[in-house]
Amino acid sequence: MKILAFDRTIQIRMVLQFLTNLAVMSVTPYLIIFFSGQLGTVVTGLMFVAVMTASIIGSFVGGYVADRIGRKKVIVVCEALIMVGFSAVALVNSPWLQLPYATFALFVLIQLCTGAAGPVYQALIIDVSEPASRRSIFTAMYWINNLAGAAGCMIGVFLFKEHHFWLFVGVAGSTAIALAITMLFIQETYIPATHGGKEQAAAPSGKKQRFGQMLGAYRSVFRQKWFMRFALASLLILSIEEQLTNVIGIRLVAEIPKPVPLLPFLSLQVDGLNILGMLRSENTLLVVCLTGLVASVMKKYSDRFALLWGLALFFAGYLVISYSASPGLLLFAMLVATVGELVHMPAKQTMLANMVPDHARSTYMAVYSLLNIVGIGSAGVFIFASSWVPFAFFPVAFACMGAVSLYLFAGVTKQLAKETGSPAAPIQTGA
Repeated sequence: MKILAFDRTIQIRMVLQFLTNLAVMSVTPYLIIFFSGQLGTVVTGLMFVAVMTASIIGSFVGGYVADRIGRKKVIVVCEALIMVGFSAVALVNSPWLQLPYATFALFVLIQLCTGAAGPVYQALIIDVSEPASRRSIFTAMYWINNLAGAAGCMIGVFLFKEHHFWLFVGVAGSTAIALAITMLFIQETYIPATHGGKEQAAAPSGKKQRFGQMLGAYRSVFRQKWFMRFALASLLILSIEEQLTNVIGIRLVAEIPKPVPLLPFLSLQVDGLNILGMLRSENTLLVVCLTGLVASVMKKYSDRFALLWGLALFFAGYLVISYSASPGLLLFAMLVATVGELVHMPAKQTMLANMVPDHARSTYMAVYSLLNIVGIGSAGVFIFASSWVPFAFFPVAFACMGAVSLYLFAGVTKQLAKETGSPAAPIQTGA
């Protein structure tokens, strides 16, 4: 990963991404427990739905607007509101003041802005990168995300319960730093096309016309068959990955209630909950430690090869994890799944970046983000189903989902290669 060879804007975004993710991940994994203790599980559940809805709305609005007025303006506004939001969260959760319902409302605002900025960040990276270097860029960003997430979670484990006020202040401070650096050192990466001397955003004169234009832009994206197949296949990947801490975790706790030997030749014993924690830790450590090695080995292979074979390993690993109760086999399966993750993830992101048209990158990324949210949210469906069907059903379901995902990816990459002479190329659309 030759980070110093990347465009200056990408280098700055990587530093800011590490800083903000480190701070955010010190609080977000613990918010459900935090609100459950203050407001109860019912209100917390409603808050979760509200936050997810805000993220979806923000993603759609932010993606569309950034393709009309440029990336930097949207990012600056969103980061400013996130900074204000976390500053207010710290205030209403301070040693002097406790307002849980105000915190609820503020997190809806924060997630609205976070959702709006998400596809814009992705589009900004694509704007300033060349296709040949994108796999290296996405590999580096994936590693940075995981490193920051792991470090942030460790900070939160020790500090959130007693010092959440200062952690909220830290998130606000890191966002303020990111905002200042973005305003001073990141240049606009996309100038919208003009029509008759006016920018795209200036054409419609009323709110109804602007809303109609936005819906038209998204309808155009949803009509792009190959992009939607790519996005649906990605949704299935996320849906299976999310099951580790949901249905798979429930199964492990139920099937291994008492400690068993971790390995036949070790005296260390673990139960289902211990194994779940070990699998999560193993995945994080392997990503942090093996990203560079796997990237070096895979650089000579095409994106299509890396995507399909990486996914085969990923799905095989999770299939074993979904039915096995052997601690040693589970740890080995997670190794296989994580290697597959490291192989397919940069290739998938590179192909996605190469597929979307220049004039509608944020719009396409917003749709892709929506389907990712659906994939993450599907965990609730599987948890509900686990009350009615035996655990033996889920390995079969996961195998079918993996097969469909591989089939979709194989078809999309083959079709795009046939049409353009390369594994992925911009989709021609009027969006």
